Amino acid sequence: MHTHQSRYTLWTWIVALILALLLLWMLLTGRGPSASCCDASQIGPAGAEVTPTPFSFNAKADAFVSQGDSSTVSWFGQAEALTAWLANGNNLQLTGDATQVTLTGTVDSATEKDAKATELQQLLGAGVTITNHLTVPPSAIVTPVLPEVAKLYFETGKSELPAEATSILEPTIEWLISHPESKAVISGYHDARGNRESNQKLAKARAQSSMDILLDAGVDASRIEMRKPIETEGTGNEGEARRVEIAIE
Repeated sequence: MHTHQSRYTLWTWIVALILALLLLWMLLTGRGPSASCCDASQIGPAGAEVTPTPFSFNAKADAFVSQGDSSTVSWFGQAEALTAWLANGNNLQLTGDATQVTLTGTVDSATEKDAKATELQQLLGAGVTITNHLTVPPSAIVTPVLPEVAKLYFETGKSELPAEATSILEPTIEWLISHPESKAVISGYHDARGNRESNQKLAKARAQSSMDILLDAGVDASRIEMRKPIETEGTGNEGEARRVEIAIE
């Protein structure tokens, strides 16, 4: 009886030693149980791994609502600043995620629309793409008006531009720059007094001086048409005859 019990105890120790050595081997070779296998936060129903919910949000002047993991959203700390910024507009609203944001609402002009997008970009940072869906009411859109024909008046026998030439031509130049499909037509006038050939040369010189202003402002020469000098009929106003007209077509 004593011998049988001794053998049982011996085998118990042998089995325990084998199990201990096996467990030690598994731990040393990395084949044992790990903490990740038992992390309840990563395990869903039936042991399936759960993927964190992607970050998304929507914001108005009175609320900022988000869902998902915001820990990696670089601009999330600006949430209060965003709602304050939205309060300065007309029904402004933001929707999107960490890197893509859509801006909606209404503004008074195209200039303000661009300005709002710039301000928002500064708040969110360069890593965020902004889709600008702000709208401008039709009543706020101003249809550009074609400038009137510009007239430059010259002193007798001279082709030097009058002092006010730049300010007179400013509306014409602005239109030409913003409407590249348009062109400038320059016409020089002279009266009927004196030698006609000399008068025509003087009218051409005055027209050339007027053309030089347009070229200096960045208007391409291909968009400028120089028309033949025109002689005013009758006695008329000689001061009116000594002029150059710049029209837009």
